[in-house]
Amino acid sequence: MITRTPPARSHHPRTPELFYLKRSRTPGRADAITVEDVGEIAQGAEFTLLRHAATEVHQVKLKQRNANGWTPASLNAVNVLDNARRHVERGRQFHFVSTIPAPTLASLTDRARRSANVQSFLSEDNDWMTKDLRPDFDYLVTNVSHSDQAAWQLLRGMWMHCQDEAGLRHINDALAGLLLDGALPTLAALGLGDLAQHNLGVRLDAVAIGERLGPYGLSPAQRLGSPDVAQAVTDTLASWKASVVRELLQPVIPRTEGAGLAINLRSGSNQIVVVVGTAGAGKSAVLHQGVQVLEAEGWAVLGLRLDRLETFSSTTEIGQRLGLAMSPVAALAAAANERPSLLVIDQLDAVSLASGRMPQSFDTVADLMHEAAAFPQMRVLLACRAFDVDNDHRIRQLVTDERVVRVEVNPLSDAQVDAAVTAMNLPADQLTATQRSLLSLPFNLVLLRAIADQVDALSFTSATGLLNAYWERKRRDCAGRRQPRARFAKSSPGSRTP
Repeated sequence: MITRTPPARSHHPRTPELFYLKRSRTPGRADAITVEDVGEIAQGAEFTLLRHAATEVHQVKLKQRNANGWTPASLNAVNVLDNARRHVERGRQFHFVSTIPAPTLASLTDRARRSANVQSFLSEDNDWMTKDLRPDFDYLVTNVSHSDQAAWQLLRGMWMHCQDEAGLRHINDALAGLLLDGALPTLAALGLGDLAQHNLGVRLDAVAIGERLGPYGLSPAQRLGSPDVAQAVTDTLASWKASVVRELLQPVIPRTEGAGLAINLRSGSNQIVVVVGTAGAGKSAVLHQGVQVLEAEGWAVLGLRLDRLETFSSTTEIGQRLGLAMSPVAALAAAANERPSLLVIDQLDAVSLASGRMPQSFDTVADLMHEAAAFPQMRVLLACRAFDVDNDHRIRQLVTDERVVRVEVNPLSDAQVDAAVTAMNLPADQLTATQRSLLSLPFNLVLLRAIADQVDALSFTSATGLLNAYWERKRRDCAGRRQPRARFAKSSPGSRTP
């Protein structure tokens, strides 16, 4: 969990620091934490974390004046590198956390840990040491470690983390919603932060924290692996899948984009994948296909459609709309119980400024994605119309983020169109070029399927003509079933489904 240390207790009053009770990369797997430890180990460290017999010391700094990143020289100027060297020499892991990155050092530390020895690390035959990284490594040798071997060992014992404060707050909320009962996630996180501040220098393990939760009205939750939560997640996914299957063309057309989704989502570096395509291109079908692949591999999945929800103002409220008692992220993490998991957010355009009916809810959807960052095994998969990506700056900024993978949904091929039309017992060889182009959108194939038994099924020459034929068929069907109360509103440009 994350909070601010009181300025009066901060080692650097002019730049208030952050500390966080890091539950490890899987929640609940750290053994103990001591905030503002005592003795030699406390020098240059805001807190000490014990994890599986390893001792981690964490030093945290917001930033340095107006700089956009840390260099070895700027870190050395504030004694961070000397602190790191001293702790690593004593067999500890040194973690540096800041709101701005240390890009070259982050790359050097990762490469050093993946190299077998200092010789291979520096060898020109390998790709570990590049020309742009060499000056920073030489700086470490000259000013901190005084030998190649010592600099390499220092890098192997350092971890560089960059996280903005808003993101940390969302991560706190997600973990609090999963691990604590007794208050809303934000209030529970604040209570846990206060608990830590009032127990500086005290070793806090799970038992010690549990004993101190009572005055805050909090208690440990029993959500991880809960059968009830798992069933609620399963029911939510089943509802989303049913909404997609109802609109799928039969037989289902395999999409290469769907197979590619699983590859992107398995990648450890791709936590967010956005599927983008024109209206009617089959984005939901692509999502459905990717979900099927990952479900078969044992992933826990929760799916939702934003266009089927009433307006909401918090992630907990989204969960309540879905029949969950908590944020969808917390529910999915509980159901996954450390397995790989996938949060599917379909119809992102429902919160678009350009065409959505609840654009004020976009920030809450963004909060969901921030919460998901608390769980390294969780991936987020979204679908959005290209029109809204192009015309809503918030969605465009999301999709173009370097941490997000964008997957384009392409029109169907001529062969796929012909196969689908033939399956409707219609003569595919009689399609005009215009008709084949229109039918390259799966949505139009669904419309055609509804009128495929009509003699004039292939008489349409435009998307409007096809849609009108569809609605006329629906009117006749309703009249034949003697449903005089059925009403048909004129379709709007933003309508998605028949």
